[in-house]
Amino acid sequence: MPEGAGSLVHVADGPGGLSVWGVAEPERWGVEVHVMLEAGEDVGAVDLRLLGEVLARLDDVVAQARRFVGVELGVPEERVAVDAPEVDVYADGWMLRFTEGDLPICEPYGVGVVFEGLRPVRLEDLREAGPIGD
Repeated sequence: MPEGAGSLVHVADGPGGLSVWGVAEPERWGVEVHVMLEAGEDVGAVDLRLLGEVLARLDDVVAQARRFVGVELGVPEERVAVDAPEVDVYADGWMLRFTEGDLPICEPYGVGVVFEGLRPVRLEDLREAGPIGD
């Protein structure tokens, strides 16, 4: 893992063989980090260098994601009421998920902003998603 980001620890097993990992010291970053791997994938499949860069620039990434939500939903930036971000990493990419918000799209699991590298590219509507782990 990139210097300063810490190590990964296994957190839980989810449905369908999903394995959920996190950073060893999430309080250090002020955000939950979940690395979610499908059955047969291992941590080596994840771009850990990118994860380190995301964590190092977290304030900017969160601000950028918040602006993106506003633009995509046609809500003025000052009225984008989303909060409690977490970083969800997959073998093929990552998203910043706002787990709380006053916008209808935020119920019940929040709204995700999918990134390519450090650039937001689309919203992920999570209203039909299910919980991961217990």
